[in-house]
Parts: sequence; C-alpha cells; structure tokens
Amino acid sequence: MSVDVTTTGAVLGFSHMQLLATDVDASAAWFRLVLGMEELGRGPLNDGGAGGRYVALRHPTARFVIGIQTATDDERPAIRGGAIEHLSFAVADLGTLQARRAELEAAGVDVEPMHDEVASHNVRMRSPDGLVVELTTPRTSTNPTRA
Repeated sequence: MSVDVTTTGAVLGFSHMQLLATDVDASAAWFRLVLGMEELGRGPLNDGGAGGRYVALRHPTARFVIGIQTATDDERPAIRGGAIEHLSFAVADLGTLQARRAELEAAGVDVEPMHDEVASHNVRMRSPDGLVVELTTPRTSTNPTRA
C-alpha cells in the first residue's frame, strides 16, 4: 500500500471521542469533575424520536471534546465490555498527579491507588458506566519513582 505523502500532514490533532452512556447527565458530571471539562452543548439525539440525548464537553486548554450520548437498548450490553481497555490523559508531572488524585478522592471519586509502570506513573478510576480513565505522567530522570 502506498501513502500519498502530500496529504499525511492534513491531520491537525485529536478532535473528539463519542461515548455511550446509560445516564448522560451522570457521565457528563463525572467527566467535568475528573478532567475539568466544560460543557459545550447539549440536546436531543437525531434518533428518530427514541428520546436519546447528548452532551458535548470540551477541555479548556487541551481543546479535545468528549461527546456523551444515550445508549440505545441494543448498545447497552456493549458499554461495559467495549473494545477500549482504557483512556489515558497526560498531566504535567508527578506532583500534579499526586495532588489531582487527592483532590478527586476528597471529592468522592473512587480512585485506585497510584501505580508505577516502566515508563509512567498512573492513577485510574472508572466512569459511571465502567470505562477505565487514567491520569498519567512519564517517568523522567528527575521523576523516576514515587515520593
């Protein structure tokens, strides 16, 4: 397969992810709390009158968008068993990661203990529908292990 190199620079960056949820409002509130998202818009889905809703959230500095929409009856069984193992979001450094973990835990979010991997320090939690969301920072020579 050949690649047309004149169009490979057309991608500017990550735009958005669209998530299915059993409770759109609960999921939107969780992502606002955990990631500091801001509401961009909300409304009914164009779903032929089935009553579905969506909320669009945007991160104020990274600018990516998370769309959250009502799962149909057929989509609900796939929510917890989807193909995504986890979503990971970068934070500035280990101190920021530790502080954010403490803030989320104080706010009532069920946050797992911090764990270290070969190349990173990580904190994981689950969204209201069970999606694993991770906050991460790389290990560096000045940040090799947890304090």
